[in-house]
Amino acid sequence: MIKITTILLIGLTLRLWGLNWDQGFHMHPDERMLIMIADKINFFDNLNPDFFNYGTLPLYLLKALAQITDFFLFTQFSNYDGLLYLGRFMSVIADVTVIYLISLISKLLFKRRQLILWPAFLYAVAFFPIQNTHFFIVDVYLNLFSTLLIYLLLTFLIKPSFKKVFLISLVSGALLATKLTAVIFFILVIAVFFIKEKDNFKQFILNSIYFLIFTVMFHFIFMPYAYLSFGKFIESSLLQSKMNSDPYIFPYTLQYVNTFPYLYYLKNIFIWGLGPVISALGILGLIRVIREIRKNRQDKLILVIFVIFYFIYFLAIGQSAVKFMRYMLPLYPFLAVMAGYGLYNIKFLKIIKIIIVIGIIIWTVFFLNIYSYPNTRIQATRWILDNIPIGSTLAIEHWDDRLPIFGNEKYNFVEMSLYEQPDDNLKWTSLKQRLAQADYIIIASNRLYVPLQKLADCSKYRSCYPQTAKYYDDLFNGRLGFKKTAEFTDYPTLGINIGSANWRMKIADDNADESFTVYDHPKIMIFKRI
Repeated sequence: MIKITTILLIGLTLRLWGLNWDQGFHMHPDERMLIMIADKINFFDNLNPDFFNYGTLPLYLLKALAQITDFFLFTQFSNYDGLLYLGRFMSVIADVTVIYLISLISKLLFKRRQLILWPAFLYAVAFFPIQNTHFFIVDVYLNLFSTLLIYLLLTFLIKPSFKKVFLISLVSGALLATKLTAVIFFILVIAVFFIKEKDNFKQFILNSIYFLIFTVMFHFIFMPYAYLSFGKFIESSLLQSKMNSDPYIFPYTLQYVNTFPYLYYLKNIFIWGLGPVISALGILGLIRVIREIRKNRQDKLILVIFVIFYFIYFLAIGQSAVKFMRYMLPLYPFLAVMAGYGLYNIKFLKIIKIIIVIGIIIWTVFFLNIYSYPNTRIQATRWILDNIPIGSTLAIEHWDDRLPIFGNEKYNFVEMSLYEQPDDNLKWTSLKQRLAQADYIIIASNRLYVPLQKLADCSKYRSCYPQTAKYYDDLFNGRLGFKKTAEFTDYPTLGINIGSANWRMKIADDNADESFTVYDHPKIMIFKRI
């Protein structure tokens, strides 16, 4: 019989696979920024991050661990490059902890052995959580603390105590010091206090007061400069809030213009985040859970709270104008629990379940193979150095990583500022002059050409790019005087070698949310002047 320790080891192994996917070149922009900030922090000489787009608790945890390892002479983890690997390892441990918490939550909800193991297993092998542990990003910690919070709330419903109120407050302060959007969970915290103490109103008020006081106290401990630099904290928070309500604010969010609330997230979860099999099981499990709740709500109170907790999160975040896939990472433990319940309740032969599990594992192996090959930017860099003459002029796109990522002192560069507005003749007169100097055009990802081609219609979009869309159309169809001479992709792949036969199957994920591909396996195209 499989045990939770086995599942944890499976989860750990999958998350450690290919952890050095970019060979230390810091190719994830959010991760790069966080590492730069963490590198400047020092206990206890300088704790001011001077940066509030995210919470500071993950940064403090990373820097504290780095300084502890440095104290024991492991100095390779205390510098800018070392922090990258230490941060990713911390993400792995955080997410393996989530796997264990899912098993504890499942035990509270269902009290059946297999129903403790299936949700934990499905989360352990789901690719999107695995992918995000390959980065040091705050969403991994938001997922950890939100999962811990719902676990504590469920235990409070079973047996309330002051100790649990204190722990709920501690975790809530940690959540708030990780990402400000965590405040949406606090509505349910107060609701749980009321539900449990509705016959003792005085105790409900006391619990609520304790919760608010302790949460603020822990938030101050974990993020002191939110108070000491209150003006900048508010300014950064308002800017982030504005971005999430208007995709036109920043160039890198234009991809979300005219995308549908909720449905965009669900599509990417179903196809890419969990994959079709786990997603279908999740739908089946949710339907069965809703039926059980409708039969007897009182006996299923903790199940009701569990569902509402995540429904509130999805309702609040799903309507945002900017829809990075990682914003839904805290929903994945819930989906894994639903999928585990769905799989448990499939009343077919055991062989059917085995086939389903094998299908899920094969799907994950497809995506894990992304990390079995050098990152496409490294592949492209080597090709450039081997095939493009020294001294050539390369046209690169602004707001994207410059290629080659090393050896770029050998080349001249002109920057194509394609996001600039208005997209008029004046802009393109300047860009054509730069393009005339270029021997090669480097497109390092789909960051620009996908959204800017979509925004061609000025009668439909507030910011439009008709001439830029035509530029890309001409470039891709060979009408610009440049020919595609190299392309680098690292699609999810499954290969089988039998004798002399070499069989390969690929899943083209070009239509996934940009953030699913652009960090660890972007598609790169190089065009040569003809």
